[in-house]
Amino acid sequence: MKSVRTLLGVGMAALLLTALPTTASAADKSDDATGSPLRSVQVTESQHSEIRTVVAGESARTQKSATSSVTHFFTPQSPAYRGDSAYSHFTGQIHYGGSHMTFAWSNKLHASVAAKATGPMSESATATKNGRGFGYRDSHPSLPATYLVHSSFRVETRHYVLTVEQQYPIVGGKKLVTTVFDFTVTLI
Repeated sequence: MKSVRTLLGVGMAALLLTALPTTASAADKSDDATGSPLRSVQVTESQHSEIRTVVAGESARTQKSATSSVTHFFTPQSPAYRGDSAYSHFTGQIHYGGSHMTFAWSNKLHASVAAKATGPMSESATATKNGRGFGYRDSHPSLPATYLVHSSFRVETRHYVLTVEQQYPIVGGKKLVTTVFDFTVTLI
């Protein structure tokens, strides 16, 4: 009887997962020339950015792009993510295997956004694990606005939120672009 309940539970879970609507981002669709279905549940947008302009000491209205509160799930079958906001291109990848797992990420401002910079950009990144800081911090004080910001840190099977802030001068003020990537690392 116990094995029948287990089989029913597994079958129902598989049915539920196949019934969930899944869509791929434009980047995923263009990379998958075969048209084969994705191997795991994908989230269409789990990265968002916002941009704030400060001119003459006054902060203008904050603009947000494609905000979603949905977490992206990394699995061994689907260890990578690529996504675009209105302001930047973000990539993330979990390196499974070995004695530990590592999350490598990069973020690059779109050329049209970076073109407005009149001087060097400063960047800082922090992350939380299960809602708490765990000591990860990355920063670069003086970079071209066109620089591909990148870093990595060790991860476990947990929930993380990475926040990347890029600030640079513009004519009459400064711009701050904040990118937030919410993700969970799983082994299934």
